[in-house]
Amino acid sequence: MLDTVGPELQVVNKSEKSIALKAESLVVLTPDQDKEATSEVLPINYGGLSKAVKKGDTIFLGQYLFTGSETTSVWLE
Repeated sequence: MLDTVGPELQVVNKSEKSIALKAESLVVLTPDQDKEATSEVLPINYGGLSKAVKKGDTIFLGQYLFTGSETTSVWLE
């Protein structure tokens, strides 16, 4: 398990446009920060993620800062 504080691993959204994620959809996390953030691709600022997790791991993206809600969270499996 990898447990980081917020600033250690962040989604890089240069356009600052809202991104809608849908349940059961495929999302790619990439260390390529030149990619545009979309509902299918989320650039991150942590190049070591592929070494810190393995296929099938669950990744908790966050609650309030990512969703704007105190009752909704985002999990990737």
